[in-house]
Amino acid sequence: MTVKNAFPVAKRVYIAVDDDASGVRKRIVDALENRYGYFGLPNLESVAVSGPPDACAKGLHDVAEAGAEAILLNPLYDDAQQMERLAAEVIPRVLKI
Repeated sequence: MTVKNAFPVAKRVYIAVDDDASGVRKRIVDALENRYGYFGLPNLESVAVSGPPDACAKGLHDVAEAGAEAILLNPLYDDAQQMERLAAEVIPRVLKI
């Protein structure tokens, strides 16, 4: 076994589930700016998955298709509510894709 095969490719995904796609996008970008903005990194929006459950499921599927074998879901606010929605509405959709 090589080292490459010993460790799965893992990806942390900042995620927010909300039926208001534009509102949730603004909220997650604000949270990312608050957390990482001092680094001066451009386009923090591109590192997050957000939106209604179907959009989040597709975003997670895209991350897996890009090679992630383990995905850590990382909500940036309303943790309990987000985890409930992920478990009830997003993960079942991901498993069907």
